Amino acid sequence: MVSDNFKDIRKPAIFSIQHFCLHDGPGVRSMVFFKGCPLRCSWCQNPESWRTSPEVAFKAHLCIDCKTCVDICPQQAISAPGNRDVQKCDGCFLCVENCPSGAMVCFGKNYTSDDVLEELHPEFPYMKNTGGGVTFSGGEPTLFPEFVGQLSTRLHEQGIHTTLETCGYFDSDTDKAFLFDMDLVLFDIKLFDEAAHRRFCGKSNNEIKKNLTRFSACSSAGSGPPVWPRLPLIPTVTDTYENLTGWAQFLDSIGIQYLTLVPYHNLGASKREWLNLPPAPEFIAMTDERLEDAVKLLEQHGISCFAPGEEDWARADFNTKRNPG
Repeated sequence: MVSDNFKDIRKPAIFSIQHFCLHDGPGVRSMVFFKGCPLRCSWCQNPESWRTSPEVAFKAHLCIDCKTCVDICPQQAISAPGNRDVQKCDGCFLCVENCPSGAMVCFGKNYTSDDVLEELHPEFPYMKNTGGGVTFSGGEPTLFPEFVGQLSTRLHEQGIHTTLETCGYFDSDTDKAFLFDMDLVLFDIKLFDEAAHRRFCGKSNNEIKKNLTRFSACSSAGSGPPVWPRLPLIPTVTDTYENLTGWAQFLDSIGIQYLTLVPYHNLGASKREWLNLPPAPEFIAMTDERLEDAVKLLEQHGISCFAPGEEDWARADFNTKRNPG
């Protein structure tokens, strides 16, 4: 069986590198999505990011029932198309490489830092001309502090701005040098209530609040990167009066008066099916009215709200001279 504990710091699994992005940091950016996440958010749109290792997925609608995958598997882990014994699978991915219809796919590929830089390099001129750069996302990039830290340093040597998007669930003491080398941290917040966070995200939010408080203090003191919180708006879950007022008061107490709201879209359902995961809970669609109500409530508490890609980055001091502590 392929272990989910594989985390080679030299070659972590990346499930996507997206180019010419405009919604995850200033300017034109490339997004590097790492596999592996400590949370299991009920509404997650990228369930392929959960495990740290590359994994096989099956798209039934593309299958032509040729049974090539069955015949070629050296471990005899596939008894029929779409029926794979994960205990027998050793991750050779011969089924993926030989599938003629593209029904068998691999989520994730192991990269070296040289591999990533080679793919990103053609966009460097666009990044520099627009004040853009590279955003590390996932999954959770803090699972690979040595790799991302090294990659960020090499990008800085090329004059490229680096941003890290995090769920906030990490040991800030262990990852201190790596995190403080970033030019910007996009910090995702979800449920303010600890019990609700455990229910919908699978973990306590105590460490998340602690890390956000610490980063805000370091940013204000000029010893850490600017921090910009982002909140996914999940109808009846994260857009409630209690949740929004709880976060508004918390953000204000640590000196942050801005927030990006990310409206919920159900984009992960098909991926769960491909990965043979249980279906996600059903959440009602986000309406313009609910979004407007959320914005009004937060603004009443002194929090300025922004849509992804429309942030006023000047609200955070991007020119602060930082001295990593």
